[in-house]
Amino acid sequence: MSEPSHAQLDNTGKNNYLPLFYFNVFFACVSFSIIMPSLSPYLERCGAGSPTFLAWVVCVYSIGEMVGSLLFGYLYNVAVRWDRSRGPRVVLCIVVLTGIVGSSLYLAADVLQMPYLVMWGRGLQGLWTGGQQSVEQAYLAFAAFPGERTELTSRLGTFAVLGFILGPAFGAMFTTVDTKFGKLIVDQYTAPGIFILFVGFAMFIATANRFRPSSISGREKVGSSSGVNLAGDVEEGDARNLAAGKPSTTAVTALLLIFFIHFYSFAVQETITTPLVLNLYDFEQYQVNVLFIAVGVLSLLTSAAVGVISRFVSDRSMLILSLVLGLIGSVLLIDDEENFLPLPRFFLGFGVITVAFPFGRNVTISIFSAVLGEVEQGFYMGLMLAVGAIPRALGPFWAILSLQLASGEGGRYHTYLEFMTSSALFCLSLLVVLVSYKTLIPFEEYFGVDGEGGVDGETKGLLGTPESRTQSPHAVSSSKRLNTRRSSFRPAMVSQIQGEFPSSNDLLSSSLLGSSSKDSRGGWGDRRKKVGGEGYGAL
Repeated sequence: MSEPSHAQLDNTGKNNYLPLFYFNVFFACVSFSIIMPSLSPYLERCGAGSPTFLAWVVCVYSIGEMVGSLLFGYLYNVAVRWDRSRGPRVVLCIVVLTGIVGSSLYLAADVLQMPYLVMWGRGLQGLWTGGQQSVEQAYLAFAAFPGERTELTSRLGTFAVLGFILGPAFGAMFTTVDTKFGKLIVDQYTAPGIFILFVGFAMFIATANRFRPSSISGREKVGSSSGVNLAGDVEEGDARNLAAGKPSTTAVTALLLIFFIHFYSFAVQETITTPLVLNLYDFEQYQVNVLFIAVGVLSLLTSAAVGVISRFVSDRSMLILSLVLGLIGSVLLIDDEENFLPLPRFFLGFGVITVAFPFGRNVTISIFSAVLGEVEQGFYMGLMLAVGAIPRALGPFWAILSLQLASGEGGRYHTYLEFMTSSALFCLSLLVVLVSYKTLIPFEEYFGVDGEGGVDGETKGLLGTPESRTQSPHAVSSSKRLNTRRSSFRPAMVSQIQGEFPSSNDLLSSSLLGSSSKDSRGGWGDRRKKVGGEGYGAL
């Protein structure tokens, strides 16, 4: 039989959230890149006299993204406690409305000749994109099957990259527009803003009418469909931690640091590429455009590849690969005080760093979600995305300064200062992975809740056999297991992680499986594996 869809396993039968999320994230990224080519002349027309005002407008967007990630991530958690099936939709609608207000302010700046409205409008649009990412990623972590998280996260990343690539193409469609409606001038500078305003309204209507959040998590769908009992015994201290829903502090800190470093590298790349190639290699503007198109295509292909590779390679291995690639690319871009960076080496290092970022971003989010477990992830996801926004807000200032400090004769730029810094950060990140490696595993596995005793053969085939699971660092000997405390512990754990159960009989017959599905490679178990000729379609 074919594998059931999310909707088939949902109690409502209407949980078709992925197309909506793809649409939202695509146009959220379009809203950023469609504006950038026309932002500088638009500010001048609105009356902004200082070139530094452009830098502040760009910076405010990143700050808004950071604040929005935290704010709406927290509101998501509050809304989920209020109503699992309606809360996420309410918060996501508020996020989109924030973007609509920001787009309106962006257009009003030209009518009222108030450039500061552009700044406030871009700040609200940053709140929109940051909040949307944290809410959608938190809901995806809740609703997706555990083994699908990396693949679905990479798909969202693919649509995000596609939005960044095609944003300027959408803007190019409006270059010949020139009309007027009262005081509102519709031309190549304002038409992109009008387009994003209408897209915002379309997002709001689609979210309000098509988004039907599930009240059952992806892990619960597998467990309840299989008739899985809560299995295994845990040590008393670990039971309290698991019931309290507290993930490993070491793992959370390590992943936030790694996410920061990857986004620092990305911020440096998007900031200094244009001035660097113009300064060192005398590129024409069209050559710069071709370079960024090539980067976008390479990022798109890499994002798509992550989802495929994740089926065969463990998340931790891909995380290490992303950091090694970032280190190699940074080292390749280091020159010295006597020699400038050769163009072929620049292309090679630039390409390697381009590949490293989609790997690092998508895999880090996936591991972070697994480490958090079945807890409300809105604030945590907001925190991670906010950490990623910090280097995008501050990194460009250091990137330009490092080129200026290391400039040689005739004002030619040297890259050694900047990319020695990047290389050192990637070395630090690899050391952090080495120290925290054993904690970068799913929440339940870290706290030693295994899947033995009560797991039927079909579920073992779906979620992995006990022999295939990675040993938890907190696993305990059988002499210390609390056989006499199962009945008192299980309701507490399930109420924290899985939500309310109708009765104690339901609790005993259908509950959360206390083990992740790690296979012998350290990756997710193959949930499509057939057992006894029935397979997943039999559920």
